[in-house]
Amino acid sequence: MGIIELSKVTVRRGRSQVLDGWSVSIDSGEVVCLSGENGCGKSTVIETAAGLVSMEKGSSEISGQLIRDSEGRRGRTKFGLCLQDDCIMGDELVGERILDAAGCDFDVSSLLKTWGLEHRIHDRVAMLSGGQRRRVAILSGLVPAMVSSEPVAILLDEPDSGLDEDSVEKLAQTIRDLAAGGHAIIVASHNSKIVESADRVIEFPFTETKGDPVKGKFSLLERGVERKANIGHRLNLRTLSGLANNGIAGLLTLGAMLAMLNPEQLEGRTLTAFILAPALTAGLCGNSIHRLTLENRAYAWWNTISAIPPNALFHSLITCGAITVLASTVTGDFDVKLIAAGAVLGACTEAIVGLLSHATLRLSRPNAVMVRLLTPILILPWALVVDTLSV
Repeated sequence: MGIIELSKVTVRRGRSQVLDGWSVSIDSGEVVCLSGENGCGKSTVIETAAGLVSMEKGSSEISGQLIRDSEGRRGRTKFGLCLQDDCIMGDELVGERILDAAGCDFDVSSLLKTWGLEHRIHDRVAMLSGGQRRRVAILSGLVPAMVSSEPVAILLDEPDSGLDEDSVEKLAQTIRDLAAGGHAIIVASHNSKIVESADRVIEFPFTETKGDPVKGKFSLLERGVERKANIGHRLNLRTLSGLANNGIAGLLTLGAMLAMLNPEQLEGRTLTAFILAPALTAGLCGNSIHRLTLENRAYAWWNTISAIPPNALFHSLITCGAITVLASTVTGDFDVKLIAAGAVLGACTEAIVGLLSHATLRLSRPNAVMVRLLTPILILPWALVVDTLSV
């Protein structure tokens, strides 16, 4: 069995059937290049292999692990991915992005130097030129293999797009070097240098030819300690998106209620509802990091890393707790149970709304689904908490 296995895959995009019972197997140390006209299905193959596209029939496996099949079963394993979109959020730092992709610490500055990016290691990706940004996306797809002594699958979709000639030559040589290390690579490209680096070339619609590429030389990068991909917390601290998206909404709710009501006249259930309402509003705004992942389809890349989308729920607990403390202070009813309930209620509401929004991204037209119409039902748990704590 190959490192990358697509078995009898049937995929439909809209009304068009792009793949019909199509199979491919890519072994350790092999490079397969997909070539053909735009719209012929090259990107569909890459995204299907990565588990980003639903299929009517068949399955995708990487390193013996089921990634996705037609029955909806899903799994994850470590592999490298570079899509046509860069899939990088503008507020990610260049160095941290490469480290997150590797899943461990290593000498990232030396790697960036070989690609002419060492002076950008601490810069936000949004500050890069288009070519530099593309190089970061490519390195994100290649680095899992660079730090692994075991065979790793690498999926590259038009990686040469936006690169200069020197960078394309560097990419082609790197592909051969990784193949020499036993890694399996599937790449979609029109570029002659990339095509020449392949052991097999599949020309759509599905004619296969053998290649005669030069041999590479693999140099393993020394791994450091494992790295947790807590990108959500880092981005939230860097952008204050949680405060801007959720915190301000809670404060506005509190301000509006103060403009209409006299807190000193509130009691019982009404008082409890007054204190917990700002936290509910903050939670209903959803996962603030989710909004950031919509940039350049970053959510697609992160979806292959973890089943849990990037988030900053710990920060949400603090934000909703602080808003509840403020509401308790203005009413003069400083109850620890109420404050804890507000923090948990707000964070849980945010998590549920975030998961609903994230789930729609897997659809072909996510914006056509009005998932926000489901959020009013979240008032019910808030009402139950109000009833329970006001007894």
